[in-house]
Amino acid sequence: MPDFTIRPLQTIEEFNAVGEVQLKAWGVEDRGEIVPTPVLLTAQQNGGLVAGAFDPQGQMIGFVFGFVGITAEGTFKHCSHMAGVIPEYKRQHVGYALKLFQRDYVLKQGLLDLVTWTYDPLEGVNATLNIAKLGGIARHYSENHYGYWTDALNRGIPTDRFEVEWWIASPRVEKYLHPQRQRAQLKELQVHGAELLLDTHFDELGNLHFDATHLDRSSGVLLLEIPAEYQQIKRHSMDLARAWRLKTREAFQHYFHHGYAVADFLSESDAKSGFRRNFYVFMKDVPDLGER
Repeated sequence: MPDFTIRPLQTIEEFNAVGEVQLKAWGVEDRGEIVPTPVLLTAQQNGGLVAGAFDPQGQMIGFVFGFVGITAEGTFKHCSHMAGVIPEYKRQHVGYALKLFQRDYVLKQGLLDLVTWTYDPLEGVNATLNIAKLGGIARHYSENHYGYWTDALNRGIPTDRFEVEWWIASPRVEKYLHPQRQRAQLKELQVHGAELLLDTHFDELGNLHFDATHLDRSSGVLLLEIPAEYQQIKRHSMDLARAWRLKTREAFQHYFHHGYAVADFLSESDAKSGFRRNFYVFMKDVPDLGER
């Protein structure tokens, strides 16, 4: 792990630095698309959180930003709007550490036990963090949530999003954050009756394609495969990337409507092909959730 520290921001210069991290983290070219310093500062001064991850030289390498919100049922929650890490430090546990800092901060406030945020369900790295490592769940899907963006990660594709529910005081989250937690395995789930929602195959370059879709499954556990590297799919073929968006949108919305929730995420190397395979795990009854 890289050497870094995390703390709430203190100076205008640090708040300004969040803008630079936003530009780098998502390849944003239009400064009008970033959250400006006055909004960040005001949120921090009124019960929200803007925390930065800093390297030993004091340079900001990542941040997390959230504020108090209200659920559709009228209860309070912490709305985590953004968490970003500059490219040089991605996949080095900085994002995970920022979310743990956010959890501790919200728990110490003593008011809230739910944190929510959105992410692209086709981004496997984010799914691994949000679902598999942090113990979040998803049961709400929003089509083209932010409209069409022009940054490097989202350009040309509808910004469909999951809303993650992170019940930070629940037994589920405590279990998922335990360093010795045994993760579910694909074969084990299938042996116990888990059903696949998509039939897929790899081409010679390792790009994942879908064949048949199954919208008539009713097992207690269902598995939906997505590409292991969605950005690679986009570089290979935007038509294929858009097709994955629409096909998975259909499946997610169908099974959410029928009472399922995304309860886990698997990322495993396939012994036959040698390629990585990613699967969402759907359940109707998510154990140890502890929601209000």
